[in-house]
Amino acid sequence: MYRLGRRGGLAHRAGLGVECEVWRCQACGLIFPNPMPFPLGGLDQHYGVDADEYFEHHLRDDKDLSAFDLLGQAEELIQGKGKLLDIGAGRGELLRAARAAGWEVEGIEPSSQFAKVAAGYSGATIRSEPVERCGFPNGSFDCVVLGAVLEHLYNPDETMREISRILRKGGVVFLDVPNENGLYFKIGNLYQKLRGRDWVVNIAPTFSPFHIFGFGPRSLRALLAKHRLEPLRWRVYPGRAMVPSRSGIAGKIEMVAAHAVTALSRLDSLGTYIETWAIKT
Repeated sequence: MYRLGRRGGLAHRAGLGVECEVWRCQACGLIFPNPMPFPLGGLDQHYGVDADEYFEHHLRDDKDLSAFDLLGQAEELIQGKGKLLDIGAGRGELLRAARAAGWEVEGIEPSSQFAKVAAGYSGATIRSEPVERCGFPNGSFDCVVLGAVLEHLYNPDETMREISRILRKGGVVFLDVPNENGLYFKIGNLYQKLRGRDWVVNIAPTFSPFHIFGFGPRSLRALLAKHRLEPLRWRVYPGRAMVPSRSGIAGKIEMVAAHAVTALSRLDSLGTYIETWAIKT
C-alpha cells in the first residue's frame, strides 16, 4: 500500500474532523485511513442526529420514486418478488415501497434515531444491529440492498461475506458507492498538490458524511468476486456536482471547476458514483 496524503482537521479547508492518514492498496486500489479512526462514542457519535437533518439533500418524494424504480429492477432480475433486506434503511422509503409492492421485507439501520423514523414510515421490522449479528438463516433473502452504505462500514469485507451467506443462490444484491477513482477525486487531489499541500479529497473518516473506505471499479469488483457475487449490471455516472461552498473569488472558481469536472466525468468510467446489481453464483 502507499500513502495518498492527509484528510481532515488541519488537512481540511474548513477544519472538519480529525486529521487522518489516507492510504491506497496497490493491489486493488481500495482507499482507507490508517490507522483506522473508530468513534469512541459508537455509531451514534456520527449518526445520532435528526434523520431529516442528515438526509436534508434527499427529498422524500424523490426517494419514494427511486425506490419503486429500484424494486422494478430487482423484480426483473429475479423474475418476481420475494424477501428483501434493506441494509442502511435510512428513513424507510425503500421498505415502505417494497411492502406496498408485495415484497416481504426487513430492514437494518444502525442509527437508533434513523431506525425509529424508518419503522414509523415503513411499518417494517427494523433491526439496529449489524447484519453479522442478526443470525439470519443461510439463503434467506432474494434481494439485499446497500444503497450508499458500503463506504460507511468499518469492515465491508465481513459484511459482504455475511450478505453472500444469507442471499440465496440466484439472489441479487444492489450496491451504490462513490467512485473514488473518478475524475472529481483525481482533479481534486491534483489541485491540492498544485497548491503545495499533501491533502486529499478522498473519503471522510471523521466528518460528515463519514465515508470510511473508498472504492473504485477494480476494488469493488474484487470484493464482489471474493464473495461469489457477479455483476449483472454496472453503471458509472457523474451524479450531481459536488460544489464546495466557499465565498469569494476562489469559491466561485471552485464552483465552476466542480461543474466542469462533473460534465467531463460522463466520459468513459470517470463518473463520481458506481452502482451495480450482482447475482450470487
